[in-house]
Amino acid sequence: MASDGFQVVAPADRSKPVSILIVEDEALVASYIEEVLGESGFRVAGIAASGTEALSLAAEHRPALALVDIRLTGSIDGIELACQLRQKFDVPAIFLSGLVDDRTTERAQAAQPLGFLKKPFLPSQVFNAIERALGLPGR
Repeated sequence: MASDGFQVVAPADRSKPVSILIVEDEALVASYIEEVLGESGFRVAGIAASGTEALSLAAEHRPALALVDIRLTGSIDGIELACQLRQKFDVPAIFLSGLVDDRTTERAQAAQPLGFLKKPFLPSQVFNAIERALGLPGR
């Protein structure tokens, strides 16, 4: 409506839930995360058990964020996957891991993760990590 040359920019549409890709090869953990995300108002873009599956889902759904287990089955580990997600689709990652040593943590920095969640984690920790990573206002 502004005719003076200014463009009105609307805030992000909060009626559309943020889409998150889950990359976890343990089915029980993946379903737990899916439940936590749903209860927190996020949309799950898909659940992948391998790097190859995750890349396919990312290409199809273009999630805003990926929760990525560092140790995955298959030829691509979570760190390499997170690097590819960021490079190919501009999808940042939060790493999930039960055991993180100094060498792995150092290697993981190459993926520019937006956070680390140590397993086991509480639903509030998942929600808070996503909120911080995406710069969402507190609800």
